[in-house]
Amino acid sequence: MHFSVFDIALLNWLNHHLIPHSVPVLQIISYTTTYISIAIVFMVLIISIVKRSKSIYKQFFILASVLILVLIISQGMKTFIYRERPFITYPFIDKLSEGGGSSFPSGHALEAFAVAAALSLLFSKKKIAIPVYLWAMIVAYSRMALGVHYPSDILAGAIIGTFIGWSIPWIFNRFTSKGKINNPMKQSGLS
Repeated sequence: MHFSVFDIALLNWLNHHLIPHSVPVLQIISYTTTYISIAIVFMVLIISIVKRSKSIYKQFFILASVLILVLIISQGMKTFIYRERPFITYPFIDKLSEGGGSSFPSGHALEAFAVAAALSLLFSKKKIAIPVYLWAMIVAYSRMALGVHYPSDILAGAIIGTFIGWSIPWIFNRFTSKGKINNPMKQSGLS
């Protein structure tokens, strides 16, 4: 089967096999992705201030850098790679959410997976990694189920986002004078 045929077939199935009454919940998840990402970053900042922890403040700086890079890369790619939204190309796809501009890559998936990857790397605890990756997967699913992204848009966003979420902490570790970033969860008593 040609990849694009699989892409639209999977999207069509997801878009027309929704859990009953799930559309409002999926819309809220989709609409609040950026707010949740920003809230997570500021929560880390507040914890660093309350705990007076330079180590946790570094985590805030890294997470903020991840979000800034996500914005630059997502908008840059959407500017240079134009792909019509699926509901425009395929009239049988129901548009159940807002979706403007280029479809590729999914900015929501890119952002959610970047935040999840960075948090799971920086705080390396299952009690953090599992919920944030679950959130990222639900965000990704919501964009397809609501008919505004192809599965390939989501896959690209997840791959690029994960790469950003892993690479920024690695670069920061590699080029800071003190070397390896300490795990603030142990220092703050959150482990």
